[in-house]
Amino acid sequence: MCLSLNSNIVICNPATREFRLLPQPPCHSWHTNYLGFAFDSRTNDYKVVRVATLRKIGTNDYKVVRVATRRETMRVCHNIHIYYMSADSWKELVIMAHNHNFTGYHHHPCTLLDGVFYWLSSNVYPHGSSIDALNTVEGSFERKSLPVGVGSHSWTNLCLLNDSLALVVPLYERQGKTQFDVWLMDEYGVPECWTKKYTIGPILGIHRPFGFHPNNEVLMTGCDYGLIVSYNHSTGDIKVYKQLCNWPELIRCSTQVFQYSESLVSVKRRST
Repeated sequence: MCLSLNSNIVICNPATREFRLLPQPPCHSWHTNYLGFAFDSRTNDYKVVRVATLRKIGTNDYKVVRVATRRETMRVCHNIHIYYMSADSWKELVIMAHNHNFTGYHHHPCTLLDGVFYWLSSNVYPHGSSIDALNTVEGSFERKSLPVGVGSHSWTNLCLLNDSLALVVPLYERQGKTQFDVWLMDEYGVPECWTKKYTIGPILGIHRPFGFHPNNEVLMTGCDYGLIVSYNHSTGDIKVYKQLCNWPELIRCSTQVFQYSESLVSVKRRST
């Protein structure tokens, strides 16, 4: 698994209790937006993907542009680094996009499906949202559309449901109760191929869903004290787990579900 704090990124193996502190990426940006970790069976190598945002004004590479509101906005550079564990080094991919911004202001994991990393993005102007997809095996980058009529809320979440890409969209919050729509992408990249699977809630005291359990449970963060809550969509049963840490904001913003398979692969560096 891969963990990060600020610019420090660590690969660790819970089964062997080993860890590896990765070297710093070649370019230090002010913010890491998304982090992904995967095994590439074609090259028999583990990879870490770090997605960051670089913003500058008044230079030749990053020019100020004006939108309809006459407010100045910045051109955004999507700075992507891929770490290869076998080489113990980073490779940089730079993608320029006018007025295209990553959503969120916290550390978010990427969502991995069939060797492709997905994350949510939003346009500064014209207004709109999309899903960015990075294939580290083929070296390709794509933008995919959200369901027709669905925008990207700050707590919209991208995750996996039964080996499909799922989009969890908040609808409203009234009197402490929140409701969410769950969409599944049937055919990747085609707007009309999103299907609304079901609606969660309204449920009292829920901050946001962050993943799905194979037994038909939705895992969510509670509004208070960093609690984890599971909700069975079929039965309506709710289970509250004990507080996981004393940093509620970390639980609410950076929690995601991963499928874990035990491995005895060493993550230590080879001695020279």
